Amino acid sequence: MFEREGHHLGDIWTCVEDGRVHLFFLNCPASIERHTRWSIGHATSENLVDWTDHGDLFHSDAADPRRSCLSTGSVARFGGRYVMGFLGNHNSENPRVIYAASEDLMAWREIPGAECDLRGSRYGRRGSQSFKNPRWRDPFLFVEDGWLHQLMTASDDALPQDTDGVVGHMRTRDLETWEFLPPLRLPPLGTDLECPKLYRIGGRRVLLVSMFSLLQSPEFAARQPSGLNANTTFCLSAAELAGPYVLEGDGRVLHRDFPGGPYACEAVCLNDRWYLLGTCWSDRLGDRICDPVPLAVGLSGTMRSVR
Repeated sequence: MFEREGHHLGDIWTCVEDGRVHLFFLNCPASIERHTRWSIGHATSENLVDWTDHGDLFHSDAADPRRSCLSTGSVARFGGRYVMGFLGNHNSENPRVIYAASEDLMAWREIPGAECDLRGSRYGRRGSQSFKNPRWRDPFLFVEDGWLHQLMTASDDALPQDTDGVVGHMRTRDLETWEFLPPLRLPPLGTDLECPKLYRIGGRRVLLVSMFSLLQSPEFAARQPSGLNANTTFCLSAAELAGPYVLEGDGRVLHRDFPGGPYACEAVCLNDRWYLLGTCWSDRLGDRICDPVPLAVGLSGTMRSVR
């Protein structure tokens, strides 16, 4: 378990290199309201339980429109270096992703001129119940066929408002010019498909998205088992990157209530075994990143907790 005394913790993202897990996480002093002034912290572990906190890499700057409130990101290795993409102005009417580079996952620097926002895209500007600004957040980076691809929590204004949440898809070769692709083909789930994470396992594409109850469409919410935390992470799978992605049953990764209810979860492969990490929010007990939850991966690409 990871925690930072006296701090709120937010969403996480990871990168595994040589048996060492690098954890990047949103955080701010407990005296500051969540989602208003996050910093990006960094910790490392070799077992997902014992962590070394390396402090913060980037801070929000209310005076800088590009960095007014940092938010969720991801890391991929591209062009001979590590690239991190994260939202720079979460609460803006024109949210944009900014990028940083590292040679060793420890020292990071922003990449001048590298940005990605809604301008010129096919994605909508409609707000949601959780955040009133346009849905353009939670970038997830991965490399395929020489391109750096990015998935986003996004919207399609042509869809009904209770199912207009999509996983946006775009790609680049230089981090400055982006080709906007159609969203991944998914069943209608709700308004915000938060923190999309994509993995390639055994020839299948495995997609994780997180939704709390207000974000789920009535039809999707009705498929969820009663008595379990409705705020959780769901798994879909497909044979091709573009989809269609299939949801098996209720789609839940966690089939029991885990202490603190981890959310915005990420799957981590360490020593050839899969685990789930997520953030547990509690004003009473303090925020923390949960202990690793072992995962079983089915032949169809489903991920399920095994304890």
